[in-house]
Amino acid sequence: MLRPKHWTVHVDLSSGKVTREIVAEQTEQTLIGGSGVGWKLAAERLPAGVDPFAPDNLIIINPGLFVGTLTPGTPKTTVITKYPTFASEDGRFYVGASTCGGRFFGIALNQAGCQHLIISGKAPSPVYLRIRDDSIQLVDAEDLWGQGIQHVTNQLVRREGPETGTMVIGTAGENLVRNSLCIVDKFNSLGRGGIGAVMGSKNLKAIAVNGTRDIELARPLAYFDFAQELRKRVYAWPRREHWIKLGLAAGWDTFKHTQYPGIWAKDEWDELYGEKTRLETVEEVIACNSCIVSCRLKWQIKGGEFDGEIGFGSPFSKSATSGMLLGVKDFRKMIHLVADANANTGLDFYTTTRIIDFATLMYEMGNLSKEDTGGLELRRDYDTYHKLYDMMAKREGFGAVLADGWFRLKNEFDLDPQDYRYSGFCKGMDFIYDARPSNLHPLMMSFFTRPRPHHGGSHTRTNSRNKTLEEIREQVEAWGLPQKTIDRIFTETPYSGKFNVGRYTKHMEDMMRVKNSLGLCSIFSYQGLIFGNDLAQLYSAASGEDLTAGEMIQRGERISNLAKLINARDGFTRKDDRVPEIWFKPMDSPEGKIETRDYFNTKVIGKEDAEKILDDYYDERGWDVEHGIPTPEKLEALGLEAFSTDALVKTAG
Repeated sequence: MLRPKHWTVHVDLSSGKVTREIVAEQTEQTLIGGSGVGWKLAAERLPAGVDPFAPDNLIIINPGLFVGTLTPGTPKTTVITKYPTFASEDGRFYVGASTCGGRFFGIALNQAGCQHLIISGKAPSPVYLRIRDDSIQLVDAEDLWGQGIQHVTNQLVRREGPETGTMVIGTAGENLVRNSLCIVDKFNSLGRGGIGAVMGSKNLKAIAVNGTRDIELARPLAYFDFAQELRKRVYAWPRREHWIKLGLAAGWDTFKHTQYPGIWAKDEWDELYGEKTRLETVEEVIACNSCIVSCRLKWQIKGGEFDGEIGFGSPFSKSATSGMLLGVKDFRKMIHLVADANANTGLDFYTTTRIIDFATLMYEMGNLSKEDTGGLELRRDYDTYHKLYDMMAKREGFGAVLADGWFRLKNEFDLDPQDYRYSGFCKGMDFIYDARPSNLHPLMMSFFTRPRPHHGGSHTRTNSRNKTLEEIREQVEAWGLPQKTIDRIFTETPYSGKFNVGRYTKHMEDMMRVKNSLGLCSIFSYQGLIFGNDLAQLYSAASGEDLTAGEMIQRGERISNLAKLINARDGFTRKDDRVPEIWFKPMDSPEGKIETRDYFNTKVIGKEDAEKILDDYYDERGWDVEHGIPTPEKLEALGLEAFSTDALVKTAG
């Protein structure tokens, strides 16, 4: 029984040269496939210290191993690059990964034999990358440069075919706005932190992919039978109909607590941005490939200034939190801003609204003047914010300052991002969640422990507020961890509560590495629909290599260590894994003071508690607790001794 062959395809935009090589079987055996192999490619080929906008920076695109198969909820593709968001005051940048679903993009890459697509160099003029199985071409894109994302996506689909997978940047990416992202298949955002700008720096407007090959599996019948069993399980999920009706908006009952900024009363927020207003705009719920739950939307604004406007994606959580932060009560106007970001500019809506809110707060407090903003008065109204959005995307005036992110505000105006009132901040990135309304659990902690904090994080059952200890333990046990490990996680401590969130986070991060490598959407594991032992059975049938869930999570650990090592060579250590200061200041809200607490609300988490939890995290990883990096002993145990920090620098040049 032969393991299916997978390919790495390297496209040099500077020369137009394309090279292909088969991924070594041993590499896949140790790193699963998908983004796991992608991290090894980054370790071997991404130069240490490279500037994100330099031609030598790489974009490494990795569809998950299961993408294009019958397993429900496996559409995910992961992109690894050095991000242009300033991650430190001294101008360092992190290497990170961003993962998204899609209708066609990931499956088309797998079917075209591009399991790992590496893009380097810089095209002399704007191009898009056309992939049709073995045919790979750089196509002139002068006519598309300067155009919005939705327009370009529509043009590419007309030119290349109705099932073309697309990855497109907007005008913000062209103008090197450091938070800019791209949109995949019109519905899915990818790369907050600046993938859009990295593509723009390479004069790469888009990627358009079509593939016709079958997805190879070692034991296709065994894989098919078990995938069908999982599909039946998902179809029987009691909340499935609710999700199909509302998409991600179905999570409002959880979201209105966990992403609450504490400015309006929750009843008022519910009235302005809750399920009723969401239902008003939903036209159609759209699924990624292989998904039988569905979360993406086609929406239409009804009434008001933007009556009839149509948009795509998942606008409601973005518009709800941002509407409260900015003080805009008309949900139609906020959805319009989301639509503009998704369909036109490619601005990351989360970071853009938070940094604008911060600038407005500083202006209101007298820490920013009208002279600082180039004559723009920062008022809390839609028109002001719409103008600032446009200025950011075009890098005009004060918008150019905001386009460079949080640390430029600090360096130019002495405004500390740690003073921002909501969410938290680490390695140059604001978080989507705030631990005060959310409580401290692995998703929250992974925002500052992972090399790149992002909105995906480590999704577990603790994302919801109402899970029992038994339900949480069930998910952990399904990953085949040794009993002594499970006992450590669920040993109560005076600083962490009924489970040890630091030790728990380590294993759930490794679990996320596995899921991303396979292409599984977090909704399916976080909702308790697919567990670790299910993925092990699928992987065994797909690869021909029999693995347990515990053995898979060990490979996830190997991937986590590689990611940490790559960033350690650029100086990222424990000093950068900084717990946000704002989490230790009570949030004043109409509901009363809200403090960071453990998951079960038994205690308030203070700074000393958080540092002890971080100690436990590093200890559980077997890392140097003082410096927060892997030890030689840990690398040897994982078979990564060739990837020590010194070896990485030497390998990458």
